[in-house]
Amino acid sequence: MTASSSSTAEKDIYIFTTSQIPLPIKYSHPRKPNLVIPPILHRTLHNALDGESPSILFKNSELIIPHPDELIKHDLPCTSFSNSNSFENKLNENELLDSSFSNQILDSELTIKLHLIGNPSTSSSSSLSSKDVDDDDNDNDEKVVVEEYLNWIKKSLEILEKYKGFKKEKIDNFLIGFKGIDYRGSKTIASEMFGCGSEGLENPNTQIISNKLEKIVLNVFNKINYFFENENKNENNTKLGSLYFTLNLLKKLKSQIKINSLDTPDCHHLPKEYTNFAKENKIQLWAGGGGEGSDPLPSIHLHNLLQEFSIKLNDLTNGEFNNSSLENLINLREDGLKFQENVEKAVQVKWVLSYTLVSKTRNVVKDKGYIVAANFI
Repeated sequence: MTASSSSTAEKDIYIFTTSQIPLPIKYSHPRKPNLVIPPILHRTLHNALDGESPSILFKNSELIIPHPDELIKHDLPCTSFSNSNSFENKLNENELLDSSFSNQILDSELTIKLHLIGNPSTSSSSSLSSKDVDDDDNDNDEKVVVEEYLNWIKKSLEILEKYKGFKKEKIDNFLIGFKGIDYRGSKTIASEMFGCGSEGLENPNTQIISNKLEKIVLNVFNKINYFFENENKNENNTKLGSLYFTLNLLKKLKSQIKINSLDTPDCHHLPKEYTNFAKENKIQLWAGGGGEGSDPLPSIHLHNLLQEFSIKLNDLTNGEFNNSSLENLINLREDGLKFQENVEKAVQVKWVLSYTLVSKTRNVVKDKGYIVAANFI
């Protein structure tokens, strides 16, 4: 069959992690930052693409890894058992029909963290709601970026519901972060003296956010807050939150944000002004060492992960995913601190979504994973 490599249209890739057990990546990479997602994604790609029957779905220029039938799906309809290979047939039918299964769903708390890490295109798309708040202060470019971000948010929620069964009305905590906003606190005296927790420490200069990015973030949160308050008001009362926001942004969004998640490496602390403000305004601070950061999966890492499977992906998609740049790894600079610059990448990551389903009564994680969305160029 003739390959269609001549096509320049972008194609969508969605990868769902299927294991939390990392598999060390094969390509050379900088020692810092120590990213969490690439090794987990590496395991997922091997699980899905190795063997005689690779698990993918390729349809309408959209590639999904693994095939959606292999994903654990929640809120399952009890009458759908038509696909013998689907997950629901791997469970006991009585377990699905029993009321205890419904109680397990009601007992759960669903937290979604959405990292917006790509560069929005110049084409505007539909937003979550047709009822926009006032955005007269934005210029044309900023409006386009805001609309594209909103489109990504909408798409991520659609993907989450379609392939994982998590409806947006059932989300308890929905946190959004932006590449370029990555507040982690300040070095302590101990870290200055002994060097503990030095990896990923925040440089004060990196906490300065451009006026343009700040205006975009404020606009996005205003519209998302309107959406959850007005269109989901009869459901879960979703708590809207942020990822790694600075105190200045929290002050400007204090009426919308209920949670702010932070990466806090060892020997780091948050200034009292920060913690006192959060307490006074009833903003929960979720501090932890997750290591995701505002750019949890740089496009170069995804390129190098997919490069190992480039021939197989080309064959499985009848040449649709054929890009000569994917045939080669992107190597490190001579100093080993960063990847080579100005090298053509075959993929561009748009967003990364993490989901965590926890039992409220037992405090046990019932399902956890990542969804990666990217363009194959």
